[in-house]
Amino acid sequence: MRTSACPIVETIRADRQRSHEQTAELAYAERKRLSLGGARARVVSGDTRKGWAVTTYKDIQRATGLSLATISKYYNGRNVLEANRDAIQTAARELGFRPNQNARSLRSRRSRTVGVLLPAINNDFHLTIVAGVEEALRPRGFSVIVAASPDPADDSVNLLMDRMVDGIIAVTPPHDVPALRAAASQVPVVMVDWHIDDVRADGVFLDNIAAGALGARHLLDHGHRRIGFVGGESTISSMRLRTEGFETALFTQGIQADPALERFVPLTVDAGYRATQELLARYPRPTGLFAANYELTLGAVTAINDSGLRIGRDISVVGFDSRELAQALVPKLTVIVQPTRKIAKHAARLIADHIEAGERPAPTVKYLEAHLIPGSSVSRVDD
Repeated sequence: MRTSACPIVETIRADRQRSHEQTAELAYAERKRLSLGGARARVVSGDTRKGWAVTTYKDIQRATGLSLATISKYYNGRNVLEANRDAIQTAARELGFRPNQNARSLRSRRSRTVGVLLPAINNDFHLTIVAGVEEALRPRGFSVIVAASPDPADDSVNLLMDRMVDGIIAVTPPHDVPALRAAASQVPVVMVDWHIDDVRADGVFLDNIAAGALGARHLLDHGHRRIGFVGGESTISSMRLRTEGFETALFTQGIQADPALERFVPLTVDAGYRATQELLARYPRPTGLFAANYELTLGAVTAINDSGLRIGRDISVVGFDSRELAQALVPKLTVIVQPTRKIAKHAARLIADHIEAGERPAPTVKYLEAHLIPGSSVSRVDD
């Protein structure tokens, strides 16, 4: 059941209703005078679409008893006491207050908008990045514009700059690197997932070397020595580093990485499927397989099932970033999982801090750890 508004809010509403009625009468008289004189009409201030005059900070001040400075601080995304925040939100809701973003932008010379640059928005990782960024930025008064850039002709970085974004969070496709480098000289940039040299930007990344090693070690610990690897192309830093971690883990066990058991392909389900088919056709075929991202994992699992081999019995499999898929499969898939939402939120906090501080400190890089969720897709080779 909806609770009634507090008395002071009802008083403000009544005052504003009377104000609106008076404004409407004056506006009618003015229109009549201008229509008779042929003069040009002036704009009458106040939003009369719902029968109310425009709510201002002063109305919220009267309802809450807080200072205008505190109310302004809240609506500019700065920290205020929790009790004050709740009081402001309650009064704003009861009074129907909506901040004028255009006016705020003009005063501060900021749009309070952050661009998110992605190579595509057709996979779970990128969608989770967007969701995490938006979730972290919304309470601080920022909006988000997403630009997908599967094609160089999209010119997505300049599209974001044309929209006057205050900063960019980027999983940067190789073709957008020059434009991002130029943008980073004008606005703060935080890179996520794919690292780019020579760009003045902070970075929030998975520790991809450790993640690649984690997958390899799990198979090695179960006695596997002939391990297939399906990874991405070396132009993508995260894929290159996962490969490095995988090969280093083999080397520490006295095993030289075998190029015949490695495939480096585009990050698509079809490419993962074809690469796994090729590895299964090897003789002798690998006893274990590590797929280094979500799409490649899905392609690999599909190829193995289509081959008639049984995952966890005829071949062991470690996947990547596919928690839901892992739980749905029979047997359940062992997967390496990265904290994608945590990465996104940390990047969002960094970019918001830089924008609000109005300064560009020396870039920092943070690495977060992956973890392994065991399933039933890996068995010992001597079982």
